[in-house]
Parts: sequence; C-alpha cells; structure tokens
Amino acid sequence: MIVDVSNKVVVITGASKGIGSELAKAFAKEQAKVVINYCHSEETAKNLFKEISSYNPNCMIIKADVTNASKVSSMYHEVISKYDGVDVLINNAGICDDNLIQMMKIEQWQKVIDVNLTGTFLCCREFSKIMIKQKCGKIINIASLKGQEGSAGQVNYTSSKAGVIALTKSLSKELGKYNIAVNAVCPGFIITDLNRHDENKKRVALERSLLNINSSLDDLINYLLFITSNKVKGISGSVFNLDSRIR
Repeated sequence: MIVDVSNKVVVITGASKGIGSELAKAFAKEQAKVVINYCHSEETAKNLFKEISSYNPNCMIIKADVTNASKVSSMYHEVISKYDGVDVLINNAGICDDNLIQMMKIEQWQKVIDVNLTGTFLCCREFSKIMIKQKCGKIINIASLKGQEGSAGQVNYTSSKAGVIALTKSLSKELGKYNIAVNAVCPGFIITDLNRHDENKKRVALERSLLNINSSLDDLINYLLFITSNKVKGISGSVFNLDSRIR
C-alpha cells in the first residue's frame, strides 16, 4: 500500500521541536507542503526549516502565538496567500506546568489551558474557514491519555487535554456536513522536552506497557501519515489511543 501525502498543505502548530518537529520532518520528506508554526523557539524553528528546505523547498515557517486570536488569524491569511488552501491542520502546540492543586497558581492553570485548549480552538476556528469553502479537509488534535485517565499533580494539563477530546467530538458533528474529518490522537509515552528529565514518568510508562518496545513516536508519525492521506476518507469524531498501556 502506497500512502501519498505529497502536495498536501499541512499546518503543524508547535512544530519547532519535540513531536511537532518530527512530524514536520516526516511530512516534508513525503513532499507535503508543511507549515512550521512556532512561538518562542525561533532559532530552533529556523534550523528546522533550513533542514527541511534541503529536501523540500515547498514549505514555510510562521511565528504565531496560538493563544492570540489576531496572530492565529494572521497566520491563516499568510498560509492561504501562499497556498490558496489547507488540507490538514495538526494541532500539536502544547505545554505542561505541573503542581498539586493546593500549590497551583492561577497563572499555571490559565497558561496551560490557554495553549493546549484555547490554542486548539482558535486554530480550528480559523483554518476550518477554508476547509468549509473547499468542502474538504482534515483536523487532527493531539490529545493525551491523561485527558482520559487523569493524573495527580496535573489537573491543568489533564483538564486541557480532556477539553481537546470534547472539542474534537463536538467539532466533528459541526463540520461533518462539509466533508471535514476531525479526530484526536493520544500518543503513547514519547520523550520530549516536556518530560525528558522526569524519571518517574518514564518508569511508570515502562511499567504499564504491554509491549517491551517503545515505538510511540514512529507509531504516531506513521499513523498521521496514513490518516491524513487519501487512503482514509470516512473516519471522524474518533479518539485514537496509540499505545499498549495496561488500564
């Protein structure tokens, strides 16, 4: 089976590092027209864009804060100006700022909700405009298993990801009549800058895994390449758990 995403316009938020950068590289290698969105990590983002441009000259890079409605709107218009349309939106931008609830400051709660949930909402609201006009498109929201199970010391993060799952299910009902598929993905444990130094999370993930391998990143990349291709046309409103976790 040949999975082809070439020439598809794929917008990836929070793409300067971590999962986002790996997705950007993978889609660019498959000759998709990748939009690398970033907010703070400018040097990292520019280095990523330089690397990708060496094998795919049809990509672009845009600085935009996904929590800012006007910045998201500007990013949208910049993308449409260059490509005339958008095939895929991957809402990947996310942060965590953990604490027990009695010690969690309102600022910690708010900034995680703003990036993870409000940012997803704003990007969905903006980029679905062109998809409605096209009468086609795919939106993939990166959620989390913790948004389903909960996690002590992460009420802000888990609440934001549970919200992303609910947003996905509701939006799929709104946009289905325009032939727009909206799905959420909950990856297995992937080492990123958010958890690289958290040995406890690594230990728990290993203990709860049914398989003796850690292929979560490859599984996520391969799954997203597949579901965003034309091989998959009739799936929407679903939440996919890409893991082997003992529940």
